[in-house]
Amino acid sequence: MAAASGSDLSSEMEVDAFRRLFPLSFHERHLLKSIRPDGRTLGKARDTIISLGAVTSANGSALTKIGCTTMLAAIKLEVMTPTVESPDEGCIAIDFHMPPICSPIVRPGRPAEAAPVVAKQLSGTILRQVMATA
Repeated sequence: MAAASGSDLSSEMEVDAFRRLFPLSFHERHLLKSIRPDGRTLGKARDTIISLGAVTSANGSALTKIGCTTMLAAIKLEVMTPTVESPDEGCIAIDFHMPPICSPIVRPGRPAEAAPVVAKQLSGTILRQVMATA
């Protein structure tokens, strides 16, 4: 990989400064040219790669990369015997984690505010799917 020349680095820094100082103008300029800031046309999707079985200790997992964004999803499953009093009932527990590296608004030490919201939406989606197939 070739080293960037001083003028290239300076130009890159100016573009980044403009993007941070004037985000609306930055994006409007790209829209007028019908391109995205990363150079893609408006109708072109980001390259997507999905790798199944990324976590060997999970019952199911996927590592997905969409453009420069990488996501990991893993499922651990525990099937239990229902109680005698409720033989047709069960439960589902969703635990959703957002580590601090995933977003600048996520702080170490406590769960992200979005985590319980996503967990509830996932739980509802899974339960609706289970009920539809029952």
